[in-house]
Amino acid sequence: MTHATDIKTLVTWMAGEFSNQEQAIENPPFFAHIRVCMRPLPKGLFDGAALYLEQAYDFAQDQPYRLRVLHFVEVDGRIEIPHYRVKNEDAFRGSARNLEKLAKLTRDDLEPMCGCGMQVEWTGHSFKGRVEPGKQCIVERKGKTSYLDNEFEVMEQGQTMWSLDRGRDPETDEMLWGSVAGPFHFKQVKSFAQELSW
Repeated sequence: MTHATDIKTLVTWMAGEFSNQEQAIENPPFFAHIRVCMRPLPKGLFDGAALYLEQAYDFAQDQPYRLRVLHFVEVDGRIEIPHYRVKNEDAFRGSARNLEKLAKLTRDDLEPMCGCGMQVEWTGHSFKGRVEPGKQCIVERKGKTSYLDNEFEVMEQGQTMWSLDRGRDPETDEMLWGSVAGPFHFKQVKSFAQELSW
């Protein structure tokens, strides 16, 4: 049984490679086949646990389109996950599958993404996260300014995870981009929990 501030369990469940292959086969017009790879970062890079995330289309796993570092901290009786951008993405792209390259990542290579962190709650059977309130996580896409409305849920010892990314108009809250068919459903295909050090 876990609880609201159980960072160790949450990170253990999230440390792995996830695929939504089943969903992509069932509903190809709405869901591309995506892989999310979250690799533990060396102890000492942050105070506490951190994961390096790469998200890529299955047919281009060596060219991930999203690179992030997730830092897990306890704040006011809950887990928060500040996000960091990799400054020089070309230098580190592919690091989720290349530990030698990942080992070169330092704090100087990272830039905080203000307003883009996640606030996490324990539901009794899963960890559910939502981007921090305030509409501060700004995304420029196709010439339009939007704010990120993002949520995720990790369940059943990390075997399943869903996520939903949407961009909304800062004035009207109208959805400008994102999944119109609901969340992406991922299943873990590989665990990296053995790489965690506490």
